[in-house]
Amino acid sequence: MNDHIANRRGILLMIAGSSVFATNDAFSKLALAHIPPTQILAIRGIMAACLMFMVIAAKGQLPALRFLVDWRVLARAGAEAGVAVLFINAIMTMSIGDAAAILQVAPLATMAIAVLVFGTRISAAQWAAVFVGFLGVTLIVKPGGSTFDVVALAPLGAALLVSARDFVTGRIGSHVPTLVVTLATALMGMTIGFAGSTVETWQALDQVTMGYLFGGALTLFGGHMLTIAAFRGTDPALISPFRYAAVVCSVGLSAMVFNNMPDLVSIAGMALIMAGGFYTMHQHRAAPVRAPAPVPAESP
Repeated sequence: MNDHIANRRGILLMIAGSSVFATNDAFSKLALAHIPPTQILAIRGIMAACLMFMVIAAKGQLPALRFLVDWRVLARAGAEAGVAVLFINAIMTMSIGDAAAILQVAPLATMAIAVLVFGTRISAAQWAAVFVGFLGVTLIVKPGGSTFDVVALAPLGAALLVSARDFVTGRIGSHVPTLVVTLATALMGMTIGFAGSTVETWQALDQVTMGYLFGGALTLFGGHMLTIAAFRGTDPALISPFRYAAVVCSVGLSAMVFNNMPDLVSIAGMALIMAGGFYTMHQHRAAPVRAPAPVPAESP
């Protein structure tokens, strides 16, 4: 009974966290109408890092800040910052719903990389799930079509970076607090943002744009806190599929805030990506793939 309650709580927290992350994407797209991507990364990174630092201090984890220079933490932060750069640049020209759906191909990409790089053995049905997921991506990106934009490939690149991030995350010791790992990500994004000021022209910030950036920092922090809480004392294989709530929320926000509804082909692509992901997670829960060196699930 206790496990049932914990899992139900975890599912609700994961849905909430995924929805908050989708809201973060909406704040980023709103801010892009006023300032360039690197400025968003820098200013939002400062705000988010300050929030995280205060929570770390309140939890008495300041001594753990020494792990910020651990190479695994830095590698994960670099991959996550790369995801942010690609994703923010993508939503300059495409809807947050389409971009979020393509990003959800990450679990399938992770499985394919595990086979190609680490020699993991998976079934023909699981390979079919990978193929179905990437077919869904092509329906959203529409290569060769009149509406194709090369920027639409950026979320796919971000999904591959998410896969790399997942492998590195599994090798970070449990003695490193999750909030410290998240703080490293915020600091890395901030650093890349300031570096980008040399190639992009930054704009003066008005109150509206500052509001978007603060909303982005708050939802970035809140999304991490909710997803972290979702995995506490729950079955990760049961909780993880509810990350797909981000796609539903992103499509809804894209329609309500930006008046941008996906076409039927894109909706079909989203359905294929989610179907492939759900099948993979179901198979992993029923009979985990055999690998020479198991990779632990990501800690958000």
